[in-house]
Amino acid sequence: MQDFNQFIGHLSNLISFESILSEPKKDAPFGINIRNCLDWFLGLAKEFGFETINYDGYAGEVYFGKGEEVGIIGHLDVVPIGIGWNSNPFTLTHRDGVYYGRGVCDDKTPLLSCLYALKELKNSKLPVNKKFRLIVGCDEESGWRDIEYLKTKTTLPEYGFSPDGDFPISYAEKGIVEVAFCLPKLKNFADVKGGTALNAVCDYVTVRPLIKPNQKDLDKFNLSINEQGYIVSKGKSAHGSSPHLGINAMVKLFEYLLYMGEDVKGVLDNLFYDKKGIFALKNEQGVVTLSPDLISEDEKGITITCDLRIPAPFTLEDVKPILDSFRLPYTTKVRHDPMMAEKNGKFVQTLLNAYNEITGEKAEPISMGGSTFARAFAKGCAFGPKLKGHIDNIHDANENVSKEQILTAYKIYKKAIFDLAK
Repeated sequence: MQDFNQFIGHLSNLISFESILSEPKKDAPFGINIRNCLDWFLGLAKEFGFETINYDGYAGEVYFGKGEEVGIIGHLDVVPIGIGWNSNPFTLTHRDGVYYGRGVCDDKTPLLSCLYALKELKNSKLPVNKKFRLIVGCDEESGWRDIEYLKTKTTLPEYGFSPDGDFPISYAEKGIVEVAFCLPKLKNFADVKGGTALNAVCDYVTVRPLIKPNQKDLDKFNLSINEQGYIVSKGKSAHGSSPHLGINAMVKLFEYLLYMGEDVKGVLDNLFYDKKGIFALKNEQGVVTLSPDLISEDEKGITITCDLRIPAPFTLEDVKPILDSFRLPYTTKVRHDPMMAEKNGKFVQTLLNAYNEITGEKAEPISMGGSTFARAFAKGCAFGPKLKGHIDNIHDANENVSKEQILTAYKIYKKAIFDLAK
C-alpha cells in the first residue's frame, strides 16, 4: 500500500459513520447515517479521479476502465453495536497493532481496500482491458433491498467478487429456501413456541401442558418447568447452514411428546432423524441440509419453519421428492438460488492465483453453505478478507482487524485486480 497512514485516516472517517439501519428519510431509504456514509465514500472516489453513480441512496457505484465488466461488491451498513465494547465502536481505535471499530472487518476496511487497489491501477497508467464496477451496498445486513433496487436501474456484471467472506476463495454458495411444515394441534399440549431466527438452530422451546406433567417423565428427557408452568427444552444454537454443530431443542421436546402419546413420530423421523436421507443428497459443493429453526402455534395448528440449504447445481426441484415423502403439508419460499462459478475457470483461477502468490500457499477453491453479497452476480465469488487462522469477530463486540491482516488482504486484492485488468 502506497500510503498506509492516509488509508487509516480514510478508514477512521468511514468508521465514524453510525451506519446502522434506521428510520427512512427522503433520499435516505435506510436512514440518514447510511446515506451520509455513502455520500462520503463516493466523494472520496471522486477525489481519486473515478466516475461515480448514486442510486438514490440505495447503493452507489464507482467505475473505471473499458471492456468486459468485472464486478466488486461490498457494503457500508453495519450491524448494531451490542454490548461489551472496550472502546467507542464508532471511533477507530488502535491498540498493539490492532484496529477496533464496528465495521472494521464487515465490510468497511475491505471495501476501502478495493477502492485503493483500483486507485493504484488507475494511477499506474498500465493498459486496462476491463471495466471495473465497484458496487457499494447499503442494506446487506438487513434484507438486500439495495440489490433489489439496483437491479431495477442497471444490469450487473456476470462475474464479480465480494470482499466479505473468507480466503482463499469461495466459488459456490448453496441455495437458501424457507420451508414451513404444517402440523395439527397436539392433544394434551398447546402454545408451543421456540427459536430466534430462520438461520439459527433452535436452542429454546416451550409448550404449555394441558395435563399435569410427571417430573420423572420430564427428567427422562432433560426437560424442566418454568415459572409460568410451561415445559422447557434447551439446546445449543449454531448457524442454520451447519445444523450438526448445534443441538436442536425441539428434538427432546418431540421425543417427550411422542412418549406422552402424541402423533409426532413422522416429525421426528423426517425433520430430525433424517430417515428419508435428505442429508445423503450431496455433490462436490456439499450436502443438502435441513435445519428446523422456528416453531409456533396459532388457531390453525403448528408450524415448523426450516432453513433448507441446497448446493449447486442441485435446485429445489431435486429436493422436493424427498420433502413430499414426509407426508407433511408444507410451503416453500426461495430466498436465494444456488450459485456457482466455474471452479477451474479463468475468473476463479485468477483470484486464487493472486491469493496463493501473496501467501505462498497452494490453496484450492472452496464452497460454502452461507450467503454473501457475491450472489448479486450470476457467477460471483466471496474473496476474503478473513485469512486462515484468524478469529471471526465480525458481528461481535470489539470487532477488530490487525495491521498485518489489512496489509496482507490489500496485497491480495491489488494483485487480483491488476491481474484481472490484463
